[in-house]
Amino acid sequence: MEAALINRLLASAGVTALVAQRITPGRRDQGGALPAIVLHRIDGQRDYHLTGASGLVASRMQVDCWAATYGDAKRAARAVDAVMSAARWTAGAVRIDAVLIADERDDTFDEDGNALYRTSLDLMVHHAIA
Repeated sequence: MEAALINRLLASAGVTALVAQRITPGRRDQGGALPAIVLHRIDGQRDYHLTGASGLVASRMQVDCWAATYGDAKRAARAVDAVMSAARWTAGAVRIDAVLIADERDDTFDEDGNALYRTSLDLMVHHAIA
C-alpha cells in the first residue's frame, strides 16, 4: 500500500513539479534537497467479521511535506491533497478503496542553523491487504 501511495504521488505532475522525485518512506536525509515528501505508516486497523479477517485495513499515513519556507511546505501539502483526497484506485494487487484527509498541522525545526518547515497531512487509507 505504501508503494502505491508513493507511485501515485510520483505520477502527479503537480507534485513532482514541486518536489521532483524526492518522495521517500520513513525518513528524509538531513541536509537533503528540499522540498521533499516523507511518508510514515502510523497504524493500521484490520477489519474482521464472524468468520475471520476480511482482508480490509484502515491505515493512518502521515505525509510530511518538508521545505525551506512555510509557503513551499504548504504548496507541497496542497499538491498532495489534490492527488489524494477522496482518491480510489487499483495498483497491481493493491486496491485503495478511499483516501480521506483526517488532519493537517504545521511545524518548524532548526537544521544546521537554518529554519526548516513541515506541513503534515494524516491520510486515512482504506485498502485491501495485498
